[in-house]
Amino acid sequence: MIYKEQFYIGYRDVDANYKIKNSSILNIFQDIAGMHSNEATKKHKNLQSTWVLTGYKVNIIKNPKYGEKLNVDTWATEIRNIASSREFEIRNKQGELVITGISNWVHLNIETKKFEKVSQELADAYGLEPDKTNYDEPKLKKINEPEEYKYEKEFTVNWNWIDVNQHMSNIYYLDIVDMMLSDEDRKQEFSSFEVSYKKELKYKDKVKCFYSEVEDSKIITIKSEDLSVVHAIVKLNK
Repeated sequence: MIYKEQFYIGYRDVDANYKIKNSSILNIFQDIAGMHSNEATKKHKNLQSTWVLTGYKVNIIKNPKYGEKLNVDTWATEIRNIASSREFEIRNKQGELVITGISNWVHLNIETKKFEKVSQELADAYGLEPDKTNYDEPKLKKINEPEEYKYEKEFTVNWNWIDVNQHMSNIYYLDIVDMMLSDEDRKQEFSSFEVSYKKELKYKDKVKCFYSEVEDSKIITIKSEDLSVVHAIVKLNK
């Protein structure tokens, strides 16, 4: 099943150059993934489970701008054991493919708070499209933490970053990344970005964020205040 929806790029979605922000791309992905999931599981009224996001990879072919209407498609390519893979395509009004994305998820039982194998009935409800893909494999590769950092900054998780699960919403990790970048970095157009989510953040958590440059990539590592936990790693590729 390929789920389709149209989105409009407003002021809140763009940067100072009127181009869509990376966090806004993920916001679109998050919204349409939820719409597809609600449609697929509407017959499962007593479903006691949810999907937890573990990572994204996004390729930007052309940056959409303020005022554009975008046609967005999403579909599940694979559901195996506790894990699933979902892809996205964004096209402009001319029908040009401008952004592709792939995401990985794990299936969580809401009551036990444990990962749970996906039933065949639930997997069938999503109408898998295993042959429709823009990527080499459904499982995202690990992002390695850099050995060296150029600088670091500290942040505290704000209340308006918190979602219904009382965790920091996945899209705000990209806003932290924007705050880590220099003015020169923000002027650059990155061809892709990757996000690996490791451990959730909660309201008032303090984090230390580290900026690295590895070849043609900028890597931001988000850690706990005492450095004992890696919460996320984000990689921006030229």
